[in-house]
Amino acid sequence: MKPAADGAAANATVRARLVALGASNLARGMLSLLDAQRDACGGPIEALAALGHGRSYGIESSLLGRRIGGIDDCGLWQALANRPPAPTTALLMDVGNDLLYGVAVPQILEWVERALQRLQHAERRIVIGLPLATVRTLGHRRFVFVRSILWPACRLSLPEAVRLSEQTHSGLRALSQRYGATFHELPAAWYGFDPVHIRRRHWPHAARTLLEVPAGTPRLQNPIDGPLARLRLLGTAPAERTLFGRPQRREQPARRWQCGSTLAMW
Repeated sequence: MKPAADGAAANATVRARLVALGASNLARGMLSLLDAQRDACGGPIEALAALGHGRSYGIESSLLGRRIGGIDDCGLWQALANRPPAPTTALLMDVGNDLLYGVAVPQILEWVERALQRLQHAERRIVIGLPLATVRTLGHRRFVFVRSILWPACRLSLPEAVRLSEQTHSGLRALSQRYGATFHELPAAWYGFDPVHIRRRHWPHAARTLLEVPAGTPRLQNPIDGPLARLRLLGTAPAERTLFGRPQRREQPARRWQCGSTLAMW
């Protein structure tokens, strides 16, 4: 099967590479991140992403009939090793998902540290902390409602969730310092009733903030992000997954754009 395309991809030289690891926030904001990285380097980029709603950093996860392996053991790492060197930015986010799966904090941090070790060749490594500002202000009813919708099997209490989130957040900060990565705190203003996901209208600004695009950097014409592009991305399959019990494999990159940018997903 041929990779999905958005128009005829131009024969443009890729100027930079973005490696992005995460779950639902990354899936929701991926196209905004692509545009922000394009703006930063002034041209097309190559993006490799391990993402997906409910994605774990180390265990298989399941959502609405789809099963997908953990980020730690996915094909992104081999694909990255096979590629020639390029100016690379690495982004790690959505680490808190594994707390709701009952994974111990030391194990989560071990997966993140292994990712940082594999990404030591990257010029920039960016680690996104947990949204503590929103987690700490959750009431019991709101917490139970969100937990029941997003992680129905989870039985963590609110005090336990806050305590474990703080431990994970501190561990991510320490790992960032150890590996020379930039650590980002997430402002409460980016969130609404949902304490986990950045609101859609804030993503263009959030992407430029998280990727540290210098203020005043002009936005390139013909942005990738948009309602139709997001709908197409929802229907785009990663390299490997199981859907309703049937294994699926898809060639990558999954998306190509006229500007020459590409997105490969695992």
